[in-house]
Amino acid sequence: MTTYLALLRGVNVGGKAMLKMADLAQALTDTGFERVTTYIQSGNVIVHADDKDKQAVAEVIKACIKKDFDLSVEIALFTSAEWREMIEAAPSWWGKDAEWKHNLLVLTEPVPMKEVVVAIGDLKPDIENMEPGTGVLYQSMSRKLFGRTTTGKLAASPIYKKMTIRNYNTATKLLKLLD
Repeated sequence: MTTYLALLRGVNVGGKAMLKMADLAQALTDTGFERVTTYIQSGNVIVHADDKDKQAVAEVIKACIKKDFDLSVEIALFTSAEWREMIEAAPSWWGKDAEWKHNLLVLTEPVPMKEVVVAIGDLKPDIENMEPGTGVLYQSMSRKLFGRTTTGKLAASPIYKKMTIRNYNTATKLLKLLD
């Protein structure tokens, strides 16, 4: 049995793609996943499955959401071991400064990391920091000067549609829930 973390992109944001997590958990259980749990309303789902093929698991989750809720969503799927490795590989500055906002930018489809970094643009090192990881970017930026940051304008970039974002607290809480 493999434990998977599914991060759904764009659900329950700004009144669009509304999806009750309790309903999703029941639908995924009915589909055959075991011990399905969700965390907050932003599309964080933990499932247990016999299938070791991540792509197949992702497709079953997407098909369930489409069939039961008539929503097409992109998913980033990780095994619990992959998520642990990613959180443990974070740069030492990520999540440390309370005056800064810390995010994990997770790609929902394969994109060369160099392409992502170029699309984001030149950072302002005095008010923001970013470091690529495996399929993710660790991001930190000044809360006070957020409007001046390059990464703060990320939502206007086409690359934004190829990622889902979790803040530091959510990312680390999900690790605890996977344990």
